[in-house]
Amino acid sequence: MIGKLLRWLCIIYGDESSLQVFREGNREPGTFADLGFVFRNHFRGLTLYNPLGLLAGIVFTACIFKPWWFAALDRDYFFIHVYPFILRHDLPSDALEYIIQTPLVGVVLLLSILFGYLFVAFWGSTLPGKKGRLFLIADGIFMLLYTVGFYGALWYAMHRVNLPVTGYSFVSASIQVDIHMHFLTPYAIAIGAGAACIFSSLLHGIFKIRLHKG
Repeated sequence: MIGKLLRWLCIIYGDESSLQVFREGNREPGTFADLGFVFRNHFRGLTLYNPLGLLAGIVFTACIFKPWWFAALDRDYFFIHVYPFILRHDLPSDALEYIIQTPLVGVVLLLSILFGYLFVAFWGSTLPGKKGRLFLIADGIFMLLYTVGFYGALWYAMHRVNLPVTGYSFVSASIQVDIHMHFLTPYAIAIGAGAACIFSSLLHGIFKIRLHKG
């Protein structure tokens, strides 16, 4: 089972020169040593074939450290900031029943996924040919799907308390609490980065930057 997984990882991440070594040896990869060779060989001849694709991955990753959605409550006295991997707020304890907290395991998982997008953007941007383009197209699609999922998670959370995702509303407790909700600029930038990553596949290989010596 592990051998098959390693084989597929070598095939997926290996560039043509790495795979040619295995073909010349008349064998298929399937060990940790083979996977290590694939990575070493990739960095030995490291060349940036798609600066735009890599930039899109960097911009998307930078956006995750800024909130994507914001709510101000009770004349802007309380705040809710929703990041793509965690929620921050200063609500009083009697309002916590309206909040879905992100468990630590969930934070770690979401961060792993989000940083994975940067890795895929880097790998695709430094892979020549069709495989590099496919990496970037897939990465851009997954970035956009994440932003859609973010909206869906917000919609679900707000639907639980009968509030819209954006705009103005209020809840009645001992007094009426006004709520203003809206998406923030980093959310739009993240969407643009995903679209740019897909678009960059059309320019793959046009501008090459050699990053290795020799």
